[in-house]
Amino acid sequence: MIYFIKKEKLFFFLILFCFLFSFFKISSDVSKYDKYFTYDDGTNYHAIVRSPPEMRLWKTAAIIKEELENDNINILLQPYEFSHHFLPEKILGIFGKIFNMKFYSDEDDKIFSSGNKMSFFIFQTLIYFFSVIFFYSKLRKTNVDKYVCLICSVFLLMEPTINQFNTTIFGETIFFSLIILIFSFLIDLSKKNSFYFIYGLLIGICYLQRSVAMFLIIVPLIYIFFEFRDKSTIKILNLIIGFSLIILILGTLNYNRTKIFYVLPTITLHNLSTYLSPKILMKKGLSRDESIKKILDEKKKIIEDKKLNLDNEIDRIELAETRKELAIKLILDNKTFTFIEIVKSTVHSMLLNPIEVTNVRIEGKNYYKSELHQSWIKYRVIYSLLVYIIITLGIYYSIKKKIILPSIFCFLGLSIFSVSSWVGYTRYFVPFYLCLSLYFSYGLYFLFSNVKKKKLINK
Repeated sequence: MIYFIKKEKLFFFLILFCFLFSFFKISSDVSKYDKYFTYDDGTNYHAIVRSPPEMRLWKTAAIIKEELENDNINILLQPYEFSHHFLPEKILGIFGKIFNMKFYSDEDDKIFSSGNKMSFFIFQTLIYFFSVIFFYSKLRKTNVDKYVCLICSVFLLMEPTINQFNTTIFGETIFFSLIILIFSFLIDLSKKNSFYFIYGLLIGICYLQRSVAMFLIIVPLIYIFFEFRDKSTIKILNLIIGFSLIILILGTLNYNRTKIFYVLPTITLHNLSTYLSPKILMKKGLSRDESIKKILDEKKKIIEDKKLNLDNEIDRIELAETRKELAIKLILDNKTFTFIEIVKSTVHSMLLNPIEVTNVRIEGKNYYKSELHQSWIKYRVIYSLLVYIIITLGIYYSIKKKIILPSIFCFLGLSIFSVSSWVGYTRYFVPFYLCLSLYFSYGLYFLFSNVKKKKLINK
């Protein structure tokens, strides 16, 4: 370790610089946004715990902390509906318990606390920094040029589209860390069969952090097969067992509560009805309000016809399943339009938004309809074009030099993005964008190399 630090002085200088920059950015964000803001209509919102997902996560983490303080560790075994992601609220709740973090400044009125989130943001940022350091150490064991490794590390640690989530409670930063660790192990695969069971557990834990990682295991399975060929069977089997064990535990926890074995968050059952059905109905001539009303009337009819009690989780799941079936039928009846909408949403999500977190905090719920949002689009387009040009150069250079690692990282990200791209949220593109970092690094390296060559020729 000491030898590695001495050998990589420039890298650790960059790490120190990036960490200090991140520390001051976190401090600035907490100072500016870890408090309540007021809309023009007089209503208040907390700039960091603002959206419904953030509020739900914060409230659940507060309950988990309280239960842990009462020595009720069963709260970690999912005794409530698995509606969103499994780990983020538990990590936040456990952190709150260990560091005695207050979740409410007023318990009676449930006023979210302010000015106390810096320690959690630093915690998840440190995890992210560790993953990048580990990634760099693995890259340096390969034939990847040192400067490509440095460019990639600085990109991962400083690129604002990725690092803006360091000061959010979503758990994105920890998710990114897990993706980087998964790829890091893929770079330097162990010959020990037992390693792959642990590796499978790691991929399973990544799924618990974000359910969009459900197909993340596919790329490692394929790569391990081609890497070890005839000796891959036990390794692949151990990997599947490790991953499946996590899934089995999750499904069993849900089964013990509901007598229904399921491993996908129940929110995923609503996604088609929420995001695609209204667009299809609008295409048929209904206004947006009419489309939403039609969907709500349909929901009400299902509840009445099946006599469902929405206080019961099993009935809520049945409602969601029925709505999903109706949404799928609507989609299949409008395949061409749905395909076009999915393509449009995918392209839209690829427009980088490095200032989204900050601007949403400034504008609150009105951001996406605000002048602030419109005024930034041209800068986002320019920034996106510059980045994608460099990534394209990296793809060209990698193909020309027959470098395979960037492609593996890219496919790892694509296995995540393929699940979520159709929703159209720019935030859902970021994990895939993160996995394009090696292409970006080779593109910049290729660009600098050509500039340097031209200077030498001119001399």
